[in-house]
Amino acid sequence: MGAFDIAVIVVLSVAFVAAVGFTVWRKIKHKGGCDCGCDCCGGCSRCGKDKEKK
Repeated sequence: MGAFDIAVIVVLSVAFVAAVGFTVWRKIKHKGGCDCGCDCCGGCSRCGKDKEKK
């Protein structure tokens, strides 16, 4: 395994950890949207639009 292979593995690993960290940070800060799993809880704008249509 050469230096280029090691560099690619390191870059991909750092990118993966950054993506997971960003996703967790957004969930902690409640910027990800509704994740309760119900059809329409009223916790997000999508649920409000669904209720108006029914």
